[in-house]
Amino acid sequence: MEVTQANILETLPQDMIVEILSRVGQNSSDQLLILKSVCKSFLKLSEDPLVLKRLSLDRWRLSPWGNPKLIYLFNLCTVFGNPNAIFCLGLIGYFDTKYTDLGLDFLKRASNSQLKEAVYVYGVIIFASHQIEAKHVGLQILNETFPPVPELVVAVRIKVFDLMRQLWLFNRHPFDDVAMPCPISDHDGYFPQFHGFEIAIPECMSCFWAYELDVFANRFAYN
Repeated sequence: MEVTQANILETLPQDMIVEILSRVGQNSSDQLLILKSVCKSFLKLSEDPLVLKRLSLDRWRLSPWGNPKLIYLFNLCTVFGNPNAIFCLGLIGYFDTKYTDLGLDFLKRASNSQLKEAVYVYGVIIFASHQIEAKHVGLQILNETFPPVPELVVAVRIKVFDLMRQLWLFNRHPFDDVAMPCPISDHDGYFPQFHGFEIAIPECMSCFWAYELDVFANRFAYN
């Protein structure tokens, strides 16, 4: 019997193969699709709960409706707690349907998984509250995940806005009047200044997130 690379791979313990597939899928869903074609064992194990929980959905549209295979895969990812899939459902539920409470719950679940895009959206929503206690909760959520590096926040915001372009954004009410200053009254606010390719680091993260909230709210004016 000829020994092939596929034969050798199939002799590996299944839990090791699952771990490999999950890490590949976490970095690139395209690369996972390539591995699925290597052998029957890879094809079967690519639907292991760990693989589906970690699978990256970065290359997908916000919702896969219209493609039965993608719908099936998306639903499996959701069942097994994939933060990316749960985040997508949260965006759709909160901004694009009447099920805003359910959507917010999905966003919270994805945020608890430390998915940066989910933390950004969920934290900004809570920070948009006019209740000072809730505002501080939102600020804490954001500060625990994001260091004072504006470029990182901007990169995450760009990804979020790319997804939001696929929505009608019916639910705009939480952001109708959010041009609120920093809760610390003696602060002038955050006014980013660009120095070459860098953005000035904020002295106050509360001022910074008040500015970011204003940027997020203005997104609705162009939809």
